[in-house]
Amino acid sequence: MGKLKGFKIPFTSLKDGSHNFEFEVTDSFFEAFPYSEIKKGNVQVDVELVKHFHIMTLDIKMKGEVEVNCDRCGNDYFQPIEGDRKLVAHLNADHFEDEDDLISLPESVHELDLSQYLYEYISLLIPSKRVCGGNPEGSNQCDQEMIAKLEKLKPESNQGKSKKTKKSSDPRWDSLKNIKFDN
Repeated sequence: MGKLKGFKIPFTSLKDGSHNFEFEVTDSFFEAFPYSEIKKGNVQVDVELVKHFHIMTLDIKMKGEVEVNCDRCGNDYFQPIEGDRKLVAHLNADHFEDEDDLISLPESVHELDLSQYLYEYISLLIPSKRVCGGNPEGSNQCDQEMIAKLEKLKPESNQGKSKKTKKSSDPRWDSLKNIKFDN
């Protein structure tokens, strides 16, 4: 995480009021997180920081794209992302309990490192169902060769089989035979 020095805001030198910051999140940012699903990306981050005596609010706007794996065919593709988050920092609070978007900064801290927050916020913008082209219903951009292989390996239904074959199948796997792959 030491590589991410460009994502720190030195807030102690700022006067009370509104301040704007811009950050560009690129491939090197995601490389600093070794277990990240995202390995590549380009996200523009605009931060409006409003500082008061004992509190700072940060309105964070993110827009760009990140490379993720398609859930259907396994290929990498760029997923567009866009979203806003709000982070509130309580200053000079040594014994304050942090929450999701509410943090405390002790008096000894003079800058706010946004790298972990940005990583988490960007990760939350990725849809739960990731499909090439971003359309979960259509797979026209998926690797058709891989889809054909999956269809070929798809288990056959139990219709037309003898009772002996049905009984010898493992009941824990029977529900998986009903999975349908949409083309």
